[in-house]
Amino acid sequence: MKSFIPASFYTYDFSRLFVSLAFTLAIAVIVYSFLFGSIL
Repeated sequence: MKSFIPASFYTYDFSRLFVSLAFTLAIAVIVYSFLFGSIL
């Protein structure tokens, strides 16, 4: 599978996935902190 995909494309896809994951995690933390502060 790795031989099928070029190294540059694999690195670009991995970096994009990491950025998307970090962005989603940041939004989840902001929403969770907002809801937690609202409860308290």
